[in-house]
Amino acid sequence: MPIVQTLIKEAPGKIAMTNMELGDPGPGQALIRTTLATICGSDIHIIDDMPLVPDGTPMGHEAVGIVEAVGAGVERVKVGDRVACCCLMSCGNCARCNDGDLQVCETFGAPFNLVFGAQGEAFMVNGVDTSTAPVPDGMDDKHALLVTDVLSTGFGGMERAGLKPGQSVAIFAQGPVGLSATIGAKHYGAEPIIVVESIPERVKLAKQFGATHVVSPENAVDEIMKITAGKGVDVAVEALGKQVTFENCCRVTRLGGTVSSLGVYGGIDALSIPTDGSFIHRRIVTTFCPAGTERLNFLLGLIDKGRIDPTPMITHEVARAEIFAAYKMFRTRADGAVKVAITL
Repeated sequence: MPIVQTLIKEAPGKIAMTNMELGDPGPGQALIRTTLATICGSDIHIIDDMPLVPDGTPMGHEAVGIVEAVGAGVERVKVGDRVACCCLMSCGNCARCNDGDLQVCETFGAPFNLVFGAQGEAFMVNGVDTSTAPVPDGMDDKHALLVTDVLSTGFGGMERAGLKPGQSVAIFAQGPVGLSATIGAKHYGAEPIIVVESIPERVKLAKQFGATHVVSPENAVDEIMKITAGKGVDVAVEALGKQVTFENCCRVTRLGGTVSSLGVYGGIDALSIPTDGSFIHRRIVTTFCPAGTERLNFLLGLIDKGRIDPTPMITHEVARAEIFAAYKMFRTRADGAVKVAITL
């Protein structure tokens, strides 16, 4: 049974490094040695806003690593494989997995099927045959890292909205999920792609990823309606997790259009829908990060073929010894931080 050093939620608002014993892999499981991980906005919510996640929980769910050991029944993954690990684990056999919604796997208790411990030296993955994908030969860890969560979530927001080529999109906030949605909107042929952002480094990335217009948060509704000649957009994406941005998404979505909610509304007990007419004949969809091996292969294939490149989003890279500073940087967005990669 390996003993690994891992980051944990020590208490609300606090993290700590500790030694943790991991059992040998059981049926369908694999032990993954982390080579590159990152910090997600969900990690901050887990630490600060989610009392259901107990103290002592290992942190991190976005990682690339090397398979160190596998349990009984594992068929597609072997020791020594370099894999990208989906943030949400799936069995591949339950009713939801058979429907293609592997992210809401019943066997592993969605929404609590999140990978935990990926910011440590090693972590355990359930359903490894359907929860990981091999990193293509010649692709470095940095290029593979973001397919494990944010990139899939951003693309998923476009897919769940039913976005069609030539349709208009407004994306509220250009953090990692919002930027991923911008990449997804460009990939699926949206026009125009309007983003709401004011932080210069994020504005620059949004334009690099395909944004055609950038508007200020203060005047977002008026500016978006002006760009769309008063009609509103076909799809509005909420990628911040705030009441005001959700309401603004409703207000800029055309009649018959779709509000696609991607934000994690940490610390908010309930969302309200404006009743000023902007909720009439609109569709509201939410998205849990699309999961599974096929999903990972799809995104890795786009990167491998050069059709997308999310790596400019990784603005900083640090060693594991600097993980506490990395969390502070990510929280405060210091030095233009968007995604911080952690080498283990």
